[in-house]
Amino acid sequence: MQVRYGIPALMLAAVLTTVTACGSEAGPSSAETSSTETIAPSEAAAPESTATTSGAGTSSPASSPAEAAPAEEAMITIKDFDYDMPESIAPGATVTVINEDDAPHTVTAKDDGGFDVDVPAGETATFTAPEEAGDYEVICTYHPQMSGTLVIS
Repeated sequence: MQVRYGIPALMLAAVLTTVTACGSEAGPSSAETSSTETIAPSEAAAPESTATTSGAGTSSPASSPAEAAPAEEAMITIKDFDYDMPESIAPGATVTVINEDDAPHTVTAKDDGGFDVDVPAGETATFTAPEEAGDYEVICTYHPQMSGTLVIS
């Protein structure tokens, strides 16, 4: 009788050992996974909380995300020898110029606007918009027929 119960016990032990070994090699068990899944959302929320907390305690981190906000960035696209500009740009914003043409162009302030950026064919360049609000006439020095108005407000 002892042999009769010994074989199932050995088989059960072998199955448990295999399941345990496979579970650790393949990754976390379902209990570990559910624990990790529970922790993951709170970890994802933690950086937001930390950013808010550090922003309240320190002025530098709070201003960094605001500086990267889309309102502080603008884009001008040059295509078919024409400027496609936003309606207006914030003073001091970073302006990205994308040249989709096969020819080089510039975005140059016609009347001492303080900016003149050369954009090779098919490439991108950036410049800083003027700090002073106003309308700035823009030309391409390579193609004087190209013109537009950059509105800073």
